[in-house]
Amino acid sequence: MSGAYSSAVNQVQRLSYFKEGGWAYRLLSRRFFATLLWLIWAVPTSFFLLLQFSMYSRLEWLALAIAILVFWVTFSMSYRFLFTELKKPYTVTNLVITWARRISSLAMLAICIGLTWAFGNTESYGTLTEALAAKRIGIVEGSGSALVDVALRLLTFSDGLKAYLVSRFKDYAQAIPLVLLAVSALVVFYNAAATFSCFAIESKEYRRIFGPLTADDVPPPLSNDRVALISAAFTFVTLFIYLPLFGHVEDTMRRHPEVIATVKAVEKKVEQIDKDYYKPGTIEKIQTAKAVLLGKLNVSKATLDGQVNRAFALMEGSVDGYLDWYYSLSAEYMRLGKLLIGEIEGYMEEKLSEYLQKGDPSGEIERGIKAALSTHQAAMDEFQLAAKGILDSNRISTDGNTPAVSSYISLNDMMAMPIHADLVALDTRAAGSTVAAGIVGVVTGKIASKIIFKTAVKAVAKAATAKAVGTAAGAGIGFAIGSVVPVVGTVIGGLIGGVVGGVAMDAGLLKLEEAISREDFKKEILASIRHAQEEFKSKLFSQQ
Repeated sequence: MSGAYSSAVNQVQRLSYFKEGGWAYRLLSRRFFATLLWLIWAVPTSFFLLLQFSMYSRLEWLALAIAILVFWVTFSMSYRFLFTELKKPYTVTNLVITWARRISSLAMLAICIGLTWAFGNTESYGTLTEALAAKRIGIVEGSGSALVDVALRLLTFSDGLKAYLVSRFKDYAQAIPLVLLAVSALVVFYNAAATFSCFAIESKEYRRIFGPLTADDVPPPLSNDRVALISAAFTFVTLFIYLPLFGHVEDTMRRHPEVIATVKAVEKKVEQIDKDYYKPGTIEKIQTAKAVLLGKLNVSKATLDGQVNRAFALMEGSVDGYLDWYYSLSAEYMRLGKLLIGEIEGYMEEKLSEYLQKGDPSGEIERGIKAALSTHQAAMDEFQLAAKGILDSNRISTDGNTPAVSSYISLNDMMAMPIHADLVALDTRAAGSTVAAGIVGVVTGKIASKIIFKTAVKAVAKAATAKAVGTAAGAGIGFAIGSVVPVVGTVIGGLIGGVVGGVAMDAGLLKLEEAISREDFKKEILASIRHAQEEFKSKLFSQQ
């Protein structure tokens, strides 16, 4: 009615530009199509609004009640302002209700956002199915009208979709849920404002809707013929168009139950894993369980990585001790002794291995691998059990019908672990302890293969020649001592001189060698340990 009134007033204003009797005047003075368009808009939306009101919450009813006050305040303020500015009273009324419809709708949108912010409770739904089920609580299936059933299902689908989107977006921005909840109510507020406008139109102004177009301030009363024509038209539209139309739609819905079945099938989308069907969100739940598993495996991997680093750090820390031994006279004489019996190379590797094993680096790695394997297996078992529980509780029986599949994945792909989750990738799953126990030997072998280590072995033979020179010099010292003590003194002096001279010469040469080569020797040993560490970790945490 308010739309038809606005159309009538707007036509009067447009016709003021044209002469009566012209073709443009005759064309624009027809209101049939404008009234028909408002009728087409009013009837379906009123039907859906009536159904929607049956599902309103207390907060929504409060907002609708506030809308009455907001419309009245907006209408009153607009009327006071425009009444002093416009000449024609009907123009004032038309413009005021038009402004009031728009302004009060926007004002209610802001109020609705505020109410939702303050008192609204936005539930979280993991799937659209859950949201639909929540919105259909209290809605009775089979109302007696197939049309009402379909309309209710469409409305609850709209509400459920809105609630689902709200729950999905609320983690990204707090304002998004409010906007989604409020904007959806804008159409309701606009229609409500249009309804309130009917009460703001004076009764005599309704003559403009049903009577001939006139620019008079007060439209003339309707003639009896006009009243009879309007009554006949409304009776005809109601009894022979409106009711038969709804009856035809109702009959069509009853004769085609597949319509609502199709709506249900579209709503009830499922996920397919291999040949079985599951509730929406099943794949996401399993992926979440897999993410938890990967988190545990990553923690286990980091722990094992730290233990490996500590083990090799122990070996690096033993290098200075080994070099202190290596550049000592006792070690020098032991190497000479091993040289004489042909065991010099094995002896030097054995001593290096002995020092590298201090602090039990192999045990550190062995314990780390055992713990990682145990954690890995326990986490995998837990994931397998969780995945089975999720699948069992979310499996759907389709009763021979083919549902709408929203997503598909094979069971193997869903359960497969990414490459980085393969914590212990070399054959340590069965023999990790054995590999860990032999790591010191591997490091020793790498160091022994270095040129500087082989040069150190050869240096022992050269040292033997130097000792002969030292002994000769010692004999000279002994001869000088023996000249003072004849016969016996010469023998004893030669012995003493040989020992003193040899030791002094050995000590000097060894210090010289240490000053020249110790740092290079240490760098080579550390480089071999670190290379072995990288090689071991690349196999242990394989990315291939």
